Amino acid sequence: HVETIFASFFRSIPQVRLRRECLRVKDGGSVALDWISGDHRRLPPDSPVLILLPGLTGGSQDSYVRHMLTKANGKGWRVVVFNSRGCGESPVTTPQFYSASFLGDTYEVVKHVGARYPEANLYAVGWSLGANILVRYLGKESHACPLSGAVSLCNPFNLVIADEDFHKGFNNVYDKALARALCKIFKKHALLFEDMGGEFNIPLAANAKSVRDFDEGLTRVSFGFKSVDDYYSNSSSCDSIKHVKRPLLCIQ
Repeated sequence: HVETIFASFFRSIPQVRLRRECLRVKDGGSVALDWISGDHRRLPPDSPVLILLPGLTGGSQDSYVRHMLTKANGKGWRVVVFNSRGCGESPVTTPQFYSASFLGDTYEVVKHVGARYPEANLYAVGWSLGANILVRYLGKESHACPLSGAVSLCNPFNLVIADEDFHKGFNNVYDKALARALCKIFKKHALLFEDMGGEFNIPLAANAKSVRDFDEGLTRVSFGFKSVDDYYSNSSSCDSIKHVKRPLLCIQ
């Protein structure tokens, strides 16, 4: 906890110029890819490519992402940050965010990056929810996965247990902070969601006091789950990891 809080308040944020590419995906949604400015000219076409998947509400503005970005780039890697819908000021163009269950954007980003640099080996690093999504992707693709290797950092693995732990002791601080960040992103794009009917509970999502509240009001309905627990149990990467056939380093 001390390390987490210290880093949150006192860790430096490396300054780096980024070049943004907005990628429109099949369902009309958008994600933002942030590349280091000038790398497309400076690095050879076969330089290894590293795709970064930040944690929940995270993006290329976060210190942990920036540090990985600059470290890898300093070693000759071409690095791109995959900002999910609404994260890192990525545009939201449909009434849908992203989730632990949804792999569509990841498939399209990896395919797009691979097509741009066909001579390069592709790798990926994910943190927290991004790690969960990455491991699920690796498991789904299995032997056909276009990535040469990946790293999972602080992956919750089992989202049912992670949700239970979120409501214990000091972890409530993180839960509330993430809920505030989700609400902030949601309110920027609230007009897209104002006519949603069915099981959606937009006021609950807009004023969520916990990540679970947000997922109950919006996420689980958007992705077709009967309940939050159904969403969590069917979106956990602990069920996917046995199918992973690429080198994978997990750091907890």
